[in-house]
Amino acid sequence: MVYKILIVGLKELDAGKTSLACAMLDYFRARGYSVCGFKPRAGNSIWYDYDVVQEALSRGRLYGKDAKMLKLASTPCSVSGALEEEFVNPFHRLWTEPPHIDPVTRIPYFIIDRVTLWRKSEATNLVVVNDALPTEYRYDEALFNDLCSGASRIFHVHDLNTLNKLTSEYYNRAAEQAFMLMCREYELIVIESYSDVALPLPYSTLKDVDAVIGIKPGKIFVFEPEKYLTAVQLEASIRIQAEEPPTSEIVELLKPVREIRVPPLRSDEVVPQLKKRVPLILK
Repeated sequence: MVYKILIVGLKELDAGKTSLACAMLDYFRARGYSVCGFKPRAGNSIWYDYDVVQEALSRGRLYGKDAKMLKLASTPCSVSGALEEEFVNPFHRLWTEPPHIDPVTRIPYFIIDRVTLWRKSEATNLVVVNDALPTEYRYDEALFNDLCSGASRIFHVHDLNTLNKLTSEYYNRAAEQAFMLMCREYELIVIESYSDVALPLPYSTLKDVDAVIGIKPGKIFVFEPEKYLTAVQLEASIRIQAEEPPTSEIVELLKPVREIRVPPLRSDEVVPQLKKRVPLILK
């Protein structure tokens, strides 16, 4: 059986999810377990994250800092050869600035999506280009030439209906395929949600986990897994299909089984200090 740990953010930005995920991976990997981090969906800004964006695009790829950190903290695997960011993070979105939603088209202000489908050890990269993005928010198309030339298929989005169809057909499938392969390969998986979304995979795919941990600056909360997933399912049932329940609404329904305080730390201390707290978190 694969041991699955779900880490969710209790605030939208800079909650500390990736640092805690890496601490968990380091802790169990040091004890001989085969471990992997998994961030089904991720995104970054072409403006604020240009270092890693440029690094990835120069290689004909698209990934972010979080996927790099999770990859480095994970055990190499046989599924994707040398462990790749596209396996750890099968869907990545590159945002323009500001990352708003167009008030007319209702399409988010993203530039391009990379979606990776996994069949056995073979990866197929799809690229989704946002042609509905207003001109003033676009960037030189030459930046994306290598990414597009290496893609198996390129889709162009002009309206919300097209984006929704692509999302329905490919995005969740990419995450589910990677997750199923990961479950065959590893003894322990640390699943990191994105933003403050309560569940980063469909309930049908992630209907049982062994630990649920919420984090925000200064505090870590441990929730009873079955009660947490039940609360997510209940909250999702009263929402529009495309809406994802935020953690703020889920934790209002639950009492944590444990609360761990974390003091302010230097950046180079964060993962080591969180690693020391893993036994307390999972006791």
